[in-house]
Amino acid sequence: MGLRKPDWLAELQGVVALALLVVAGTIVFQLVSLLRGGPVVARVPAEALPGVDGATAGLRSGVVVGGDVEVRVADPGPGELVAYHLTGLPALLVGGAVLALLWLALRRARREDPFSAATVRRLRSIGWVGLGGGLLAQLLQVVASFELTGRVTADGAATTTVDLTRSGLLLLLGFGFFAMAEIVRRGVAMRAELETVI
Repeated sequence: MGLRKPDWLAELQGVVALALLVVAGTIVFQLVSLLRGGPVVARVPAEALPGVDGATAGLRSGVVVGGDVEVRVADPGPGELVAYHLTGLPALLVGGAVLALLWLALRRARREDPFSAATVRRLRSIGWVGLGGGLLAQLLQVVASFELTGRVTADGAATTTVDLTRSGLLLLLGFGFFAMAEIVRRGVAMRAELETVI
């Protein structure tokens, strides 16, 4: 009895479906949490909190508090709740959209000819959603984080940190799908050229 030859498109489609379920569940959890209220956690740069940046209490010699400090808001107002959820929800929505489009593209590639102009369009649309939507989501998250830190600090000093790694990954994701679309487009063109020769 031999081993089953793997269908890598089917395997990837299954993994994408599982990831989509996890993201969808997380989105539902976030929305329920937004509606129910409850404590929120904000990340505030230590330098925005007088007496915290450089603090050494309870730490061994040579260790000081710095970077971002997590603060917990036990009874947040509506603005704090919305700002808190906007620091993560936009990325989840874009990730869910990318996964859903990828799942559809994989399903169609398995059922139809994967080397077609339609596949090129699907891959490009995933690239645009990942790149454009991802960067827009990150911008919205930075603005929400800025708003949230302004609401939790005593003097209303709003500040935040920007994760440039995430921007780089979003660029890689978007351009990666554009590159895959170009590879498929060239394959379509080569096949059409070969059909005219034969």
